[in-house]
Amino acid sequence: MRVLLCGQGTSEILWSIHAALIALGHDSVLALPDVSQEVIDRPIDAILALNLFEIPRDTVEMLIAYVASFGTRPAVVHICLKHPLEEVAATTRAAVEEADRWMARWNIRMWCMCPGVAEQCGRLGLTRVFHAPLGVHPWICALRDGDGTVHLYKRWMSQADPGLVRYPYRAMTGEGGDDGERPGIAGRFLYLGQGLPPVGPADPAVLRAAAAVAEAMRAQPALHRAEAMDLCGLAGPSADPAWTLAFNRAFTAAFAVENRRRFAAALRAAFGASFALWGDGWDRHGIAAHPVSAQPRTLYHEAAACLDFGSLAYDTAVFPRTLEILKRDGLLVSWRHAGTGLLFGPVEAELTFGDGEEAVQRLAALRDDPDRRGRLLAAHRDWAFDRLSLERILPGVLAGGVG
Repeated sequence: MRVLLCGQGTSEILWSIHAALIALGHDSVLALPDVSQEVIDRPIDAILALNLFEIPRDTVEMLIAYVASFGTRPAVVHICLKHPLEEVAATTRAAVEEADRWMARWNIRMWCMCPGVAEQCGRLGLTRVFHAPLGVHPWICALRDGDGTVHLYKRWMSQADPGLVRYPYRAMTGEGGDDGERPGIAGRFLYLGQGLPPVGPADPAVLRAAAAVAEAMRAQPALHRAEAMDLCGLAGPSADPAWTLAFNRAFTAAFAVENRRRFAAALRAAFGASFALWGDGWDRHGIAAHPVSAQPRTLYHEAAACLDFGSLAYDTAVFPRTLEILKRDGLLVSWRHAGTGLLFGPVEAELTFGDGEEAVQRLAALRDDPDRRGRLLAAHRDWAFDRLSLERILPGVLAGGVG
């Protein structure tokens, strides 16, 4: 199978998918930063894309039709980095149904990494959304020319290519190649994330609904939002796309941002400067932080532990940041919520926490025990690179639209 990977956004996801596809025996190309004609002048079976819905529809249709002119109409999978309802920008049932018909007509599906959000989309009528966990792969693949030049992008690659080379994922530095931030990260507890500003004005009833769901999910962290909304009696209003969009915005502030605030405050109080916080918007919480930067991401392996307090968009622990930490050899310690069992497996009890007090206890126990940190890191990587292997996940992703 030939698979084209394209789009703007979190391209690190595509690096891993690219390497996994090659490991599975497919031909694959990273058509970044844009799709050029020399890349698509051949039959292509599938296109996996980021930011597909930011591109004009006629451009998407033209690309699919052009590829089909070589004899194969490609299946298209859009990898959702935000809520699919936001991606299609539909605020009415009619608009949802029209977007769904367009996707069906052009064989486009939306890969959602969060089961709760995927369920929410199904209830709203987005039938082209499916759930599969995001996965990991330990390598990045590139192609070496005869003169020694190494290419990552715009070269079709397969196992049969004599110039194919594999690099450990951590070898990719990108914008974060400068080691100048190492002293502020090495041996510290590191968190990269936004303390976002408040959302705009919202209907008081929506705010009350978001607060109720947030309270239910803090009481039962294994719930995802669709389950918690049902528990709070919101099945009726949640059938309205416009209401759901407003609810999700309010819920992000009431739940995800508030979780980040309370955990960051607890860790700063306990560990002071040993808690290294990076991201914009923390000043509104009265918490000092370094400005957002790409550099610390390449130094995850230098930190005593890399923290996660949950995604802003999803209700699962398995999302791009947590997987990036693993791929870059960082020791991940996470708030215990939906998806942590899948992500951590046998080390969940030792590498997750339920509240700020437990987070402090968990990190204090790890801080002065490098042998324990090394053991847990190795055990976690072994679990995640097996159970969340993209080589396991991608065949199902591709099978749903090809053929």
